[in-house]
Order: sequence, then C-alpha cells, then structure tokens
Amino acid sequence: MRRRFIVSILFIFLFKSGVAQEADAIRYANKITGDDMRPYLEVLTADSLQGRETGKRGQKKAASYIAGHFQSLGLKPVSHDTYFQHTSLSARANGGRNFEVNEKFFVFMRDYFYPPGFEDTLMVVDTIIFSGLGISSGSYDDYANINVKDRAVIFFDEALPAKKKSPAINTGVDERIRIAASKGARLAVIVTDSLEKIIDQYTYGAGDASGTSMPFAFVSREMAKSFFPEVNEKMPEKAERKILRKSKPQSFISSSSAQLSFIKNTDAIRGENVLGYLEGTDKAGEVLVLTAHYDHLGVRDSLIYHGADDDGSGTTAVMEMAKIFSEAAREGHRPRRSILFMTVSGEEKGLLGSRYYVKYPVIPLERTIADLNTDMIGRTDEKHDSLKIRDYVYIIGSDKLSTTLHRINEETNAGFTKLELDYTYNKPDDPNRYYYRSDHYNFARHNIPIIFYFNGTHDDYHKPSDTIDKIQFDLLAKRTQLIFLTAWELVNREERIKADAVSDMPDKKEE
Repeated sequence: MRRRFIVSILFIFLFKSGVAQEADAIRYANKITGDDMRPYLEVLTADSLQGRETGKRGQKKAASYIAGHFQSLGLKPVSHDTYFQHTSLSARANGGRNFEVNEKFFVFMRDYFYPPGFEDTLMVVDTIIFSGLGISSGSYDDYANINVKDRAVIFFDEALPAKKKSPAINTGVDERIRIAASKGARLAVIVTDSLEKIIDQYTYGAGDASGTSMPFAFVSREMAKSFFPEVNEKMPEKAERKILRKSKPQSFISSSSAQLSFIKNTDAIRGENVLGYLEGTDKAGEVLVLTAHYDHLGVRDSLIYHGADDDGSGTTAVMEMAKIFSEAAREGHRPRRSILFMTVSGEEKGLLGSRYYVKYPVIPLERTIADLNTDMIGRTDEKHDSLKIRDYVYIIGSDKLSTTLHRINEETNAGFTKLELDYTYNKPDDPNRYYYRSDHYNFARHNIPIIFYFNGTHDDYHKPSDTIDKIQFDLLAKRTQLIFLTAWELVNREERIKADAVSDMPDKKEE
C-alpha cells in the first residue's frame, strides 16, 4: 500500500511538473512579438550594410551587430573568446550558377560543382555525347568512333579495369579533360562518386580552373541519369547497367537539352559564422543548434539587394529566440540541454558557412542533437495567397532522420501555433530540391536530425525589392514561436531524440 501511495504521489508530481513546464514554455513563447523583432531587421536591411554580401564590409558589420547582441544577452563565446568562427581564407566566392538538364533544376554543391577560375560562361546544349571513361590511351580509345567537335561530352572518372592481357588504365581527370578539348569538345561533364571530396578540394584547397582549355563540371551519379532520357524511359531496367555500371560503358549520343551558367570566381573570401552559446544544466553536453544565414547578394548594378526575407527574417528569428531563452535562463528556467545560436555567412555562395562549421565544429557533431534552420519566414507565397491561407509554414526534412523530431514539431503546432504545416517541398521527387538548398543540409548529411522552416518563394526572391516593408511581422513572430516551442521541448525532454529513420531523399553521404 505504501509503495502504491509513493508511486501515485510521484506520478502526480511529474504530471504537475510537466504541466508547469508547458505553461512556462507558452509564457515565454508569447513574449515573441513582431514589434520586438522589427528593430533587428531594420538594422540588417539598412542601406549601410549594402546587402550583406559575404566577404564585403556590410557582412562584417552585420556580423559585429549580431555578435554584440549575443554578448548583451550574456551568451558565451565558444571559440577562443570570440563569437566569430572565421571561414577558411581559401574559400572562394562561387558567384551565380545554374545548371538545368531536360528542364530539371539541379543544385550547386549538391548535384554538381564547377571549380573557381573560369571566365563567365553561358552555354546552351541540345545534344551531349557520352564518351565512356573519356580515355584515349594506346590501343584503347573512347573517342574512336565518335565526333565531339563543338559538342558537350560526359564521362566517368573511373579507371578502366584490367583484363587478362591488358593492365588497368587510370588516366587522371585533368588529362581526360585535355583529351576532350583536343578532340574539339566545348564542355566536359565528369560523373563522380566523390563529389564531396572534390568540393572540399577546391573550396578549402588552393586549386582552381585557371588556364583550363574549356569549362568542365563534376556531377553526381544521380544527376548523370537525367542526361539520358532515352535510356531511362525506354530501357529503365538497363539504365544502370548501360550507363552507370562500374566497367567500360558504351559511347553514344543523347538528345538532351541543357543550360548552364558559370560565373568567374577570382577573389578569395573570408566570412564569419556568429556563434552564441547558452549552457544547459543536467544535460549540458548535448547541444541543439539554431541556424539562419545572415548574408545576402550585396550590391549589383548599383542596386542594393536588402534580403529582408532572405534571410533577414530567419536571422531575426534566431536573435529573438536567443533573447527569450536567455531571459528564461536568468529567471530560473535554464534549458537542460545547451543551445548554440548560430548565424552563418556564405549561404548564398554555396552553403559555405555551414559547410565550414560541420568540417570544423566548435562542439563535436556527435553531441549535436538536431539543427532547426530558418530561411525565409517573413512572407507568403503565391500558392497560399491564391488559397487565402496566411497562417502556414513549409516544413522540410522533419521526418527524414528522426520520427520523434517530426512528431514533436507537429504536436507543438497543434497545441499552440496552429499553423498549416505544408509538406509539399518535403517530397523526394520535389523538383525544387529545397532540402539541399539551405544550411540544414550540411547537418543532415552527417545524420543529424533537422527541420527547415520556409515560407516559399515570392516575386521579390533574390531581387532588390525584397525589402522590410513587405515583411508580415505578426506572421514572422508566429512562425518563430513554433520554432521556439519545438526547441524548448527538444532541450528539456528527458530522452535525447534519435536519428531512427532512413531518409527517403535521393541522397548519399560522401566522405
């Protein structure tokens, strides 16, 4: 009887404790208002910041402003007594980029990569010639029966396997590009299984494409399939065997259409991630990361690209959540787990800031429980305007790695914010591929659960007209409340969420 009484008392205590914890969370979430968030965005979008382009003076001023905010809240610096994590001096600005194949859009630094050093290149391709391994050596010649003059060629970077009477041939990629150029080709596309290594080599190394005889790009094996609709549609069961097998493929011509633009890369850049650390209590070794990118496109043709929504809105959300979590900590409600508030630069250059962080994390990645990333949450898109639905947010990636994270976000929304959660862009076949296009992706590829909060694009996306007067601050605040409450649950729950799901995204982590 006594044991049953004690258990009952314990249950009541835990129930009341849980109710109080939820009440505290809602009380602090209600402190997030559009009026409080507006001053942050007014500073970030000021003309004096000149569009916050990474490496430029405006970005440095924005970084100092955010660092000053973190310091005023009492957040701790986490690296050498500074709130800044400087990105590598050899990271390069990759400018504008675009690669479409058969009207399908592909993502720079996820599906393909071209190195710095090219002159500005705009190219339209109506046919592409598959040249096997792109090797021409002695008695073996992939170009023996094809004419590639003034055409684009695509080939694998693999070695020709050895046979009984002939050794393996492993001509270097540089030499294969030179061979294609000598045959008259005007573009080389190299299919590789090592895209991540190649990106790191060029992004953080000293290499570039200066002096190369023609443009070239590396593409993932998955992207390569899109160059060959004839094989994929007419002979789907043979596509992998004929094109993507790891042996000598057969050369042929494909009537694929492609458009690409490479923008000259000349200047090494140095950006800053701005990090503020709120230490937890009994589970302080586990860390939740809240991210947004504060860089934008800078000045072009004398016009300032203010980036109020992209991603001034997300940066504002992180700054506001830092303030409210810090206030809660001062008032006796410090989170059990630690929180790293991180605004990154270099997103517009190819997710450089977050890529640098996961390569050189200030807190080991194995201690990172999740990343909640916010990129554009201050506006509405045409789809929801046409449906007269204003209170919504796109949720991307919540279920890809953790079933618990997905459930927590949904239950939090159902119990408080009651936004329409739109999963349109969460589908594996979504042609926009937003899952790969913001900073959360660099955490996801290391098997860290993520959520990407997004309002969709609008007519002012990546234009000078993305200005503060078009931000809907009450909606920005409501979406921030959802992120805050989801974060509150993640850092205060008893069990750490697990990466217990197998992602259905067409993605492969490459070391």
